[in-house]
Amino acid sequence: MTAATQRRYATGLARQEELLDAAYELFATEGFSGVSLRAIAAKAGLSHASLLRYFKSKDDLLLALLSRWEDANIAWVDRHADLPRPEALLGLARRNAATPGYLPLFAALTGEATTPSHPGHEHMRRRYNRLRHFHFDGHVDDDAARLTSAWDGLQVMSLYLDDIDVVAELTDHFARTSAASARADLDADGAPDPGALVHLPDPPPADEAGYARGREQRARIIDSATELFAERGFTSTSLSDIAKRVGTSKSSLLHHFGSKDALLAAVLAHRDDVFSEEARTPVPAREFLRRLVAGARANAARPGLIELYTVLSHEATAADHPAHDFFTRRFRWALDHFTSVFAMLRDSGQMAPDRDPRGEAVWFVALWDGLQVQWLYDPEAVDVADELRTHLETILLR
Repeated sequence: MTAATQRRYATGLARQEELLDAAYELFATEGFSGVSLRAIAAKAGLSHASLLRYFKSKDDLLLALLSRWEDANIAWVDRHADLPRPEALLGLARRNAATPGYLPLFAALTGEATTPSHPGHEHMRRRYNRLRHFHFDGHVDDDAARLTSAWDGLQVMSLYLDDIDVVAELTDHFARTSAASARADLDADGAPDPGALVHLPDPPPADEAGYARGREQRARIIDSATELFAERGFTSTSLSDIAKRVGTSKSSLLHHFGSKDALLAAVLAHRDDVFSEEARTPVPAREFLRRLVAGARANAARPGLIELYTVLSHEATAADHPAHDFFTRRFRWALDHFTSVFAMLRDSGQMAPDRDPRGEAVWFVALWDGLQVQWLYDPEAVDVADELRTHLETILLR
């Protein structure tokens, strides 16, 4: 290679890195679907034609960005392979938290790529498969799926709730598991306080502005919007797309829902109604957990609703997204509710007295959300209900 060729090659690599940096920033703030190649080129100070010399499509650019991101994390782990497992993982968590824009980008891409047609889907599926079989200290951890799922869930939650510190939650988790006792049997009867019954309260209400007469038509619109939001995300789905799937006009759709935001609120409220309908009968705390595990197993028959929640909860991490406040309220509601459930278990002697109900609630909510993400990428490899059961049996007393 001549000196001139080397200079051109080095310049080309530098241009690629500039484009990846620009794409990284835009994807983190606007999501993959909301960013055009022209916007990326303008951000990098290049023409659209110049960008196409380096990346033929936005998909190619995204995959290059994902590879750079993963390569950097793998290289960091390799450099610190001599550290004990908790210390190495906490170091990686600190590194991610300190990287500007990392968490929003991670959340946006992880949610969007759950759709099989997304260009990053296969990459993320392979990523999670590697993490579930990652060798640390010479062995494969049997809790790898749960650990990576809860970690992912914590990162998303931290974008909604200011008091969620990912590194602190991971530190507390490692401290708890280092002193964990033998697994209990979730199906065994405990000795709960007869008056300590728990039920799933109504979820936080969504804005129902735009409702009009015609329940059947509204139901069809909500069903179609649910399908499209799950397939494409909120940002990339237009009212015209929804109206076309329903078989009606955009003006008719707006007659029932005054705006796209109002329709999104109705879709989210409908999803929560479907999932929580069977969990509102008051029962003892241990029975409540058994019902949650059974419900998680039943949810596998409704993947569209899981995908809807996952895609939108990841997409809405941006503060100006119309569903951001909804998910913020929902996370608060979920944490408050599960804190009370774990407090009942501790007070009735079914959970160790030194267990913090709030910490257990944070980990459980994050775990469930993260498991659903991994299940969407590889439903044959991840059993959400079994993983939830195993987790609960590690924190309950025998």
